[in-house]
Amino acid sequence: MRDKESILAELIEIYKSRHKKSAEVFASASRSLIKGGSHNLRLFSPYPFYDIQSGGSKVTDIDGHTYVDFWQGHFANILGHNPTIVLDALKEYMSYGQGLITGFPGEFQFKLAQLILDKISADKIRFTTSGTLASMYAIMLSKAFTQRDTIVKVGGGWHGAQPYVLKGITEYEDGLNQIESAGLSSYVDSTIILTKFNDEAHLEKTFYEHGDKIACFIIEPFIGAGGFLFGQTEYLNKVRELTSRHGSLLIFDEVISGFRFHAGVLQSLYGIDPDLTIFGKAIGGGMPVSAVAGRGDVLDLFSPETNPINRVKFEGGTFSAHPASMLAGLTFLEYLIKNEEDIYSKIGRLGERVRSGIEEIFSCYDIPVKCTGGGGPRGTKSSLVGVNFLNEKLDKLRFPEQIWNPKTSDIELREKIFKLAMLEEGFNTFHGYGAISTAHSDEEIQGSLDAVERIAKKWSQ
Repeated sequence: MRDKESILAELIEIYKSRHKKSAEVFASASRSLIKGGSHNLRLFSPYPFYDIQSGGSKVTDIDGHTYVDFWQGHFANILGHNPTIVLDALKEYMSYGQGLITGFPGEFQFKLAQLILDKISADKIRFTTSGTLASMYAIMLSKAFTQRDTIVKVGGGWHGAQPYVLKGITEYEDGLNQIESAGLSSYVDSTIILTKFNDEAHLEKTFYEHGDKIACFIIEPFIGAGGFLFGQTEYLNKVRELTSRHGSLLIFDEVISGFRFHAGVLQSLYGIDPDLTIFGKAIGGGMPVSAVAGRGDVLDLFSPETNPINRVKFEGGTFSAHPASMLAGLTFLEYLIKNEEDIYSKIGRLGERVRSGIEEIFSCYDIPVKCTGGGGPRGTKSSLVGVNFLNEKLDKLRFPEQIWNPKTSDIELREKIFKLAMLEEGFNTFHGYGAISTAHSDEEIQGSLDAVERIAKKWSQ
């Protein structure tokens, strides 16, 4: 393969020459915003392009370039950008002079709550506005319910930028085990215990040593930042067994996986009932909605009727259960449920086509690549694709440590070089590829594979 530094330098110059208006906006925006924006994942090097229109599978920037987009709203847009079904519902609602915040409960939140509860083994649910808040509140509930302080999470697990979980995410130094933010209380490190995803032996050891102190174990059954990896069924069953045995609560983070693989929760495909589940992304239909659902005796701790000594201040926030957000989420999920077979069979088929296609293409050019996102329980239809450039030969990727260890995987090649190369070809990707929606056509998917072929050929020369 050609020298990486020369490839990157060439791609940056091409990008700059094609995105001069975005460069101007970036320079202006950087004077008032940190690096020109408000979410670090959107701020890639040398600077992001600024969108002016998004619809279906595509996004157009201010320089006039249109990309087939696989970022798709942080993987939330299962139907593509701005689906008509949701926009029409919001337009009609707003035509009545409704839609902005009122401060009243409204009817849509009850309907959305009931729809989600019908798809999950849970008693109650409360809405808020971000996955970060949902994970924070779920952990606060767990600590209050168990009267314990220790939290267990897996290395590679991302549960939002909140102080209970900012450890062991992507920073690799002899393992995924570092505190990853300044500004935290000095005791935080000692209250977050890390275990290894899909490693039963390490899990057993963790609970043997700390079981009577553990308030909760928070885990994604499909890990996102950790590499688009499914939890192995035996491992997750062991997680459920050990948390129950030690009186700890099990929190499933289904912010990514909820309604992504079928019109429901991933836990149901595993046959596992956690004590609490957190949601985000898809349940908002493109609007800011998240939620905590679970056992009634746990969620009752944030009831205003609970004794103040035990009550958790889960107030939700000013914009929790925002009326337009509730309507968007309700409309979106009703559509997913009604059209489940057509939606998930299509995007799952395309996901498998991309994963196998990319591996095959790079293999032909002797560039070692493994795609993640497949291999879930009960023949899961997965529309998520991660692309990993390997520094050593591996038959399969099972652990986040394999994804983020620089000796194993080339993160710069995936996150910087391949991203810019795909942008030059007209495709916006994330973690190597990203999320497929119903708006993506077979022709666009084939076009993306053709682009990968051209890139692989160019790199091998």
